Amino acid sequence: YDTWHPTRSTTRAELVERLDALTTLRELGEGDLPQEATDRATQLLDHAGARLRLSGDHTVVALAGGTGSGKSSLFNALCGLELSQTGITRPTTSKAHACVWGHEGADALLSWLGVPTQYRHSRTGVLDAGNSELTGLVLLDLPDHDSVRSMHTAEADRLIGSVDLLVWVLDPQKYADAAIHHRYLARMAGHGAVTVAVLNKVDRVEPDELEELLTDLRRLLETESGVHPRVITTSTVTDQGVDELREFLSETVAERRAMVDRLDADLDVVVADFADFRGEGEIPPTVPSPVRAQVQQGLSNAAGVPAVADVTETNDVNRGKRKVGWPVARYVLKMRKDPLAAVQLDFLRQDTEQQVAGRVDAHEAELETVLGEAADQVSEGMPAPWRKRMRAAARSHLSELPGELGDAVAESVSSSERTPSWWGFARAVQYLLLVVAGAGLGWSIVSALSWAGEGITGLRMFDDPVFVAYSGALVAAALVVGWLTGVGCGNLVEVAAVQRREDVERGAESRVREITGLRVIQPMEAELERYRAFRAAYEVARGTD
Repeated sequence: YDTWHPTRSTTRAELVERLDALTTLRELGEGDLPQEATDRATQLLDHAGARLRLSGDHTVVALAGGTGSGKSSLFNALCGLELSQTGITRPTTSKAHACVWGHEGADALLSWLGVPTQYRHSRTGVLDAGNSELTGLVLLDLPDHDSVRSMHTAEADRLIGSVDLLVWVLDPQKYADAAIHHRYLARMAGHGAVTVAVLNKVDRVEPDELEELLTDLRRLLETESGVHPRVITTSTVTDQGVDELREFLSETVAERRAMVDRLDADLDVVVADFADFRGEGEIPPTVPSPVRAQVQQGLSNAAGVPAVADVTETNDVNRGKRKVGWPVARYVLKMRKDPLAAVQLDFLRQDTEQQVAGRVDAHEAELETVLGEAADQVSEGMPAPWRKRMRAAARSHLSELPGELGDAVAESVSSSERTPSWWGFARAVQYLLLVVAGAGLGWSIVSALSWAGEGITGLRMFDDPVFVAYSGALVAAALVVGWLTGVGCGNLVEVAAVQRREDVERGAESRVREITGLRVIQPMEAELERYRAFRAAYEVARGTD
């Protein structure tokens, strides 16, 4: 029979490591990768876990084939007993029959395979299991895969997906059956280590025709189905090739590799479903600094930090001038509309000692745009599911951001609000000067009237015209000094307002930076870490070529 040279040899420990990596792939991809891929992964993990927990000392080999291929006869020949009913024109195998060499520990395996108890046969009593070269073999005769009864086909399909080694029994007249090549062998590309083709009934073929049949069969297996199994020729009539097939089975049982090789090949097929989601290129370790700065600036603008700082400065200037400006000018300013009310920020008005009692939430639509652009930059070049996940991560706290940013701005305004102590002193001085100006004005009026009445008061300070000039000078001096104090205080107020504006901006930017890191950057970097874990798991699950 044909020899086989495996391209790699996977150990049981390596297989378990690959299965663990597939578990990670499935968990990380759940919800965003195609449902078919994650479902197939789940199915394989369940199947492999169950098989690995069962007897590793037994190798499950199935004889599969179509109606009339002679697989039941071949099964009986290998067993040395008439265990499976044979037929010529119609399917006679409805349930799988099993023959076990070395029955100890095989019951749980047979139950998992779904072989009915009445169809289980043991060779322990016929051949000494301790000395038999086939000890550890579980040989199954499957129902026909092309049976007219759908339940037979379903049973065959189920077991074909469960056994360790598949022996396809082919009829010389139907070896090119498309049902076998396209429905089974083509889907099992890469399963060459656990697939064998047996061309049965070769006693019906002339020797010169046999070589042509074998050449054509190998061509079909290699080109049409993409599978490269071994090919063995047999005949249950002349016993040709039966011993060779039995020898091949004994070697397979002795190596105890079929179970691992089958699961390894199944794993290759399932892992290939995840290849499109691995991506290429380097994964950034963190969110790049330019993107981080862009997000922070975007959140700051959306929260209105520059606008609030500007309005706070304007409000402080007006408030200060109302408090310490020259009373006459202050009266004029009170007639003007507060700019805070125009932009709905009148909660910042501090004409009294009340604290900030409200906030202005950031615009959610603007935030969504900023976060979406940042996620697209970080995930550039990644497969579509990961780009989608990055956008979801960036927006994971979108509903909370407007309120938190609004609170941050309000806190920065509130924490920096203060009324300088010198305002009270300046205000007292200004009112004192106003009183002096009023007193001087009264003196001037009385003096003018007394002088005009030729000294009606009898007091020199009112009757002497010189004091009219003195009182007028006092009024002028008090008004000028008062105006100058108002101008000076106004300059000091403007300097203080600029400083407070800077304090508000620094405080708000600091809080926005904290919120950006906690609510945006950390979720995005967590998604980058998941993507790195996915890639690492994929490399392990893919194995070595």
